[in-house]
Amino acid sequence: MIRLGYACISMATPNNPNKKTTIAQLNKLDKAGQLKKLRQVLQTNFFNLMDLLEYNAKHQIFLYRLPSEFVPFATHEITKEWDWAKEFAWDFQKAGDYIRKTGMRLTSHPGHYSILNTPKPNVLEATIKDFDYHAKVFDLMGLDHNSVLVTHVGGLYDDKEASLERFSAHFALLPEYVKARLVVENDDTSFTMVDVLGLCEKLGIPMVLDVHHHHCVNNGENWVDYIPRVIKTWGERTPKMHFSSPKSESEFRSHADEIVLDDFERFATALANYDIDVMLECKKKDEALLNLRKKWADASVRS
Repeated sequence: MIRLGYACISMATPNNPNKKTTIAQLNKLDKAGQLKKLRQVLQTNFFNLMDLLEYNAKHQIFLYRLPSEFVPFATHEITKEWDWAKEFAWDFQKAGDYIRKTGMRLTSHPGHYSILNTPKPNVLEATIKDFDYHAKVFDLMGLDHNSVLVTHVGGLYDDKEASLERFSAHFALLPEYVKARLVVENDDTSFTMVDVLGLCEKLGIPMVLDVHHHHCVNNGENWVDYIPRVIKTWGERTPKMHFSSPKSESEFRSHADEIVLDDFERFATALANYDIDVMLECKKKDEALLNLRKKWADASVRS
């Protein structure tokens, strides 16, 4: 069985859990005002999250990527004296209870500035803090280890092998509760499916196969041949993959608004013997998901 999901923003509602403020706005306020503003933003994000989870459940969407900015400036110095985890413990528990009750799966994708294989100590420190924050959110919700943090290997830095080794070395520095959730995705410019699969097998962590990225950068491998190995990295957890259609031939790396049905059917056929969660990475988010589901069902009836 394949379950489909979407990332961060629903097209069906303006009330998404990604409301934010800015440092410029916060700097205009005194300490009490800053704390009040941060609390308001996080409370709004919790309200919106509960509404969105209910919408997802109603439409039988059981895979969802939580926006990274859910807790405003969670890793910034401006929030270092704000114990948001303790203050909003009830809200985290309430969200987690609903997620578990509905059988939903939340995942996250820390930002592009979080680069674990960086050679720069300050970037590494910021990356570990960011990963720690994302893991903490899922821990506070009481979610199991299917709620993963998806990252890329990072930069090539003119030496692929050294960059892969540095990822491994820096992975060893992570807290165990972060290691337990971190998974690695192949990217569209530098680290191929085979590169990432080897790394994940070495570290004993899951790999997220992004088929679109594989088509962007590869050495001629057929991704279907590697499915058993990719699935095996997940152990007892439900494997997660990413799927998208290219925007155009000239902008092949960019995501299209929707999913091309023929492409997806070939993908789904290759995975017919597995239970997989598939994150659709397309511009129209849940709208594209619902459209694909309908077209897929209609095509199945015709066949």
